[in-house]
Amino acid sequence: MQDSTSDKEQSVQVCAHCGNENRAGTTFCERCGVALVPVPLATRQLAVDEAARLSSSTLGPDGLIIIQVGSQTVPIMVRVKKEVILGRVTDFSEGVTYINLTPYGAEEGGVSRRHARLMRDNNALYLMDLNSTNGTRLNGEALPASVERRVQDGDEIMLGRLKVYVYFSP
Repeated sequence: MQDSTSDKEQSVQVCAHCGNENRAGTTFCERCGVALVPVPLATRQLAVDEAARLSSSTLGPDGLIIIQVGSQTVPIMVRVKKEVILGRVTDFSEGVTYINLTPYGAEEGGVSRRHARLMRDNNALYLMDLNSTNGTRLNGEALPASVERRVQDGDEIMLGRLKVYVYFSP
């Protein structure tokens, strides 16, 4: 008798973020765009002078961003199709990725269910507060609700009291 594991089960990767079944060998979820394999942060840490030299406002052609939440050592790597919603809810719609920050202390940190949006416009990335209860800050500057601000590689975003860093992947 053959092994009970089917060929289908062996040839799919289930996304831990959205539950989508992806073809084996796929790096990014075909549904939500989140990386299917962990990306260690150590590969992205730069010396202060080098970081200043490489800091850029230009998103790479693949739209890849790395989101480091607080002091977590394994960041979230996501391919931005149109937009990414940061908050405490997971939902799905075409071109939109919802990042649920609950496992990172979002509720305790004052993060709203739909707190902020990262939007891609060609090779630019913009941040917008979605009328959150506890506000959004970009590099220490408060963002008025529904106002877009351009995000650069290495920027610090405060969602309520939860600190998030955004890096662009080349």
